[in-house]
Amino acid sequence: MKRALDIADLALKVLSCLAILGGGVWAYYQFDIAGATNWQSNLSIETQVLPYRGDLRLLVVHVKSKNPRSVAFRLIKKDGDSFVLHVERVSDDAKVNMIVAPRKQDAVVPDIDLLADTGGEYEFAPNAEMDDMRAIVLKVGSTIALTADMEANNGTFDTRGKPNTDFITASTLVHVSP
Repeated sequence: MKRALDIADLALKVLSCLAILGGGVWAYYQFDIAGATNWQSNLSIETQVLPYRGDLRLLVVHVKSKNPRSVAFRLIKKDGDSFVLHVERVSDDAKVNMIVAPRKQDAVVPDIDLLADTGGEYEFAPNAEMDDMRAIVLKVGSTIALTADMEANNGTFDTRGKPNTDFITASTLVHVSP
């Protein structure tokens, strides 16, 4: 009986050591290899066109960003991070089977800095969804390309010594109908 207890005691000690080692490997994988503390955001753009006056309409743009992770992350403008909404007019004189790509010179309004209203810092709480709303007055018949860009400095540098960034983008097209 004593021998069986000694064997059981040894087996439990070995299993406890294996559990501790397994937990350490899991933590290393989770936080170093898999990047559990890195930032991630799901970006989307929702729009609504409302009557304004005469042949003008109000384009309401909701830039939604969801942090699906269980850790918070921050965008800090002075560290090189950015969160911008680009609003560009789509040309209405394109030919059939032609790719239409908005250009910076077709900007309807200057780029909208979504960090500006937050003092240059934006914190995304764990599992939280944020909604940044802007409204733009446009003429009926306009076709607009909307692009939301979120960019974060990742703390590394490229071969030329410039900061590397991670980014995510969401885009959509909107036609302002009568």
